[in-house]
Amino acid sequence: MVKVFRYDEDQKEFSANTYVLGKIGGNCLIVDLGSTNPEVSHYIDTHYEKCVGILLTHAHMDHIRGISALLKHYKDYDIPVYMSEDDYDLLTDSALQPRGLPGDYVKPRIAPNFVKDGDIIAIKDYKIKVIATPFHTKGSVCYLFDDDNALFSGDTLFPGSIGRTDLPTSEPEKVNSSLKKLTGLRDTLVVYPGHGSLTRLGDEKKINPYLRGL
Repeated sequence: MVKVFRYDEDQKEFSANTYVLGKIGGNCLIVDLGSTNPEVSHYIDTHYEKCVGILLTHAHMDHIRGISALLKHYKDYDIPVYMSEDDYDLLTDSALQPRGLPGDYVKPRIAPNFVKDGDIIAIKDYKIKVIATPFHTKGSVCYLFDDDNALFSGDTLFPGSIGRTDLPTSEPEKVNSSLKKLTGLRDTLVVYPGHGSLTRLGDEKKINPYLRGL
């Protein structure tokens, strides 16, 4: 089960999606945590035994700013955070954050577990494949939950579009090579993007102009 926290009309939350997934009553994972809204931790408290990991698709502030508050809420146990080492500078240096995001950036006090392309992360009952897709940021990754038919794409892939390539740590020359990794995945995958609504990978292969030509 995947719970989607969307804040499209809430400017405070920057329209970024936060995802909580897991079998009700068991352990859960979070993918991206841009939301500072306490409803996220309340949902976990009332539906799950424990949060066992936070997966970051990249380190832009609108995807990480809720981490500090959540770790404080669960201070009685450690929650590992997973991300690409290539985005560590972005995580720790507010000067690298895109202009237009607010100045209340607070560096999360975490020691991340670094992941790289092709890694299989085993967390409790979950096995997650890491797909490195640098271009929006140097360390952007997607997370494939094969058993759950889910691809968490962050700002790599949106319905009908992709993430920006003009930001401080963007690598626009890697757009095609990164997206090509996704075209080899099965069409039935449900794509959970960093912003906007869910989509299916097969639909994106047909209508998304950035995928159609690959």
